[in-house]
Amino acid sequence: MNGGVDLYLLAGVKTWPTYFREPAERLKAMSIEAGYADADVHVLYPYGDHTIPLHRQLREVTRDVARRLALAADNLQPAIDRLGDLQMEAAGEYASAEGSPRHGAAAQPAEPRSSAVEAPAEPIVEAIRERSAGRVVVLIGHSGGGVAAYHAGRRLLAEGAVRDCRIVQIGSPKVRIHPALRDRTAYFYATDERGRIRDPITRLGTWGGIRKAAAGIPVWDSRRWAPGHIAAITIDGGHKDYFQHGPSGAAAKTTNLERTAAAVLDWLVRSLRPVRPPSPAQ
Repeated sequence: MNGGVDLYLLAGVKTWPTYFREPAERLKAMSIEAGYADADVHVLYPYGDHTIPLHRQLREVTRDVARRLALAADNLQPAIDRLGDLQMEAAGEYASAEGSPRHGAAAQPAEPRSSAVEAPAEPIVEAIRERSAGRVVVLIGHSGGGVAAYHAGRRLLAEGAVRDCRIVQIGSPKVRIHPALRDRTAYFYATDERGRIRDPITRLGTWGGIRKAAAGIPVWDSRRWAPGHIAAITIDGGHKDYFQHGPSGAAAKTTNLERTAAAVLDWLVRSLRPVRPPSPAQ
């Protein structure tokens, strides 16, 4: 699993610069151990740092959570189909995949850069374009940062600005995920040892939508627009404690940071690993 990957930690509201110091170091070390020889970690503040008034940050997060995407008008799927074709061709996976529905398909142009500014995602997107063009990008957002990570990732992939992108939301409000990004998005939430949710922020927002059931009857589906991977992380504490790296109370017990980083890296490695087509029957 060689190649370059840039991991971006996106902060939520009222986040101090020291909050991501240990997570950044841990994620970089684990990425290298997982086989990424060239892994860099950067920290971004889509809603500003701890010096920005809280009411202003909350207003921006609320707006981003409530944003409705015009799914039919978004040119994400053609761009991602083309991205998948390029990756498979580069890995030599098409040698025996003549039956693939995308095999031989004409290249689709990436979505042109939107003329509308999507603040606060726009500064984040611009920073990543300049630093990570042609590389794999992983956007890991905590709290409101997970919302910004989704909107930024959607833009980057639609524009073809990066080689590939994965989105990780940790303790974030729910936002509806574009179908083309479902398998590229993971969502993690905190529970205690009995499986009870410990993070009230994860109860905000919705993935819900209307779908047609039997006989075309419309029904409400609470996971209509959910991410492809949703998992609990058992931690001590709650919303602010996913990256706690101090003593956990028991000498043999792993820290919250170790559990969170392990869950993220486990999904990430599986998600980025090329999927080889099944061998033809002998």
